[in-house]
Amino acid sequence: MKYSFTIEESRCESVFRQLGPCWHLYTPENHSVILVTDEDYRVAMTLLAICVLRFPSIRVLTFQWMSNHLHITITGSENEIAEMFAMLRKFLGNYLASRGRPDSLSGWNFKIRKIESLRDIRNVIVYNNRNGFLVQRDSTPFNYPWGANRFYFNPDAKIRVKDCRDTIPKALIRDCYHTHKLDGFAGMPFMDGSIPPSTFCDIASGEGLFRNASHYFSAISRNIENMKEIAREIGESIYYTDDDLYTIVLGICREKYNAGRPNLLPTQAKIEVSRELHYEYNATIKQIARMLKMDILVLESLFQTGK
Repeated sequence: MKYSFTIEESRCESVFRQLGPCWHLYTPENHSVILVTDEDYRVAMTLLAICVLRFPSIRVLTFQWMSNHLHITITGSENEIAEMFAMLRKFLGNYLASRGRPDSLSGWNFKIRKIESLRDIRNVIVYNNRNGFLVQRDSTPFNYPWGANRFYFNPDAKIRVKDCRDTIPKALIRDCYHTHKLDGFAGMPFMDGSIPPSTFCDIASGEGLFRNASHYFSAISRNIENMKEIAREIGESIYYTDDDLYTIVLGICREKYNAGRPNLLPTQAKIEVSRELHYEYNATIKQIARMLKMDILVLESLFQTGK
């Protein structure tokens, strides 16, 4: 059958409407570090699985754990989502206290923003699935280990889970969370030290919001400007890789100065672009120097004096 953009967009719209209320749940970016070791991340991954499965009317489309904060694209009622987060906070607190970090979750609360459109939910999914790779530079949005990102349009990852025969023992759940109340989740698939995201996330619906794998890849690797919109809405500072910034610089050169490359810009234009990169995109002075071939001392003087 011939590919039809209109038909595929209509199908995606239908998937979005059938999800019900959709939300971007996020915790503060400026919180102190919570997850220190790989064991911490694995425990957090498993606990999120248990908490989500405890509330069957909630659906998680994707999520990503960072060292000090969490992003979830989620559907369901606000009240049940709040209950789910309270459960997550309680048992993660138990684990951290048992490891000598009893105050790690002090002030760790969540905010939630309603997702209003198909475009919006696509941007949120992409934002969440890119989040870890921006910090952990030996990862990509397709293999960062502490989220559902690596299962998107990746049949091999799903097959690994389907073929998994290991299950999580009751003793491990009790040791991590110091409760008998979660015993019923023993026996769930257990892979790479945690309950795998594809067992509790609705990956199929998340994928269904994109026209196809190519569309998703384009969104996660090229639609960089949209990430700034999400970050601004939730009050988060987003940091770009050199590749991301160079794509942005090329766009600015073409649109504002009719120049094909940054080295073709006159001095004043480079100063204007450097300001935009610094204030709009959180680019560091070293990044700007690399992008625009400018002297670091000139840039330090420019931003330290506020000129």
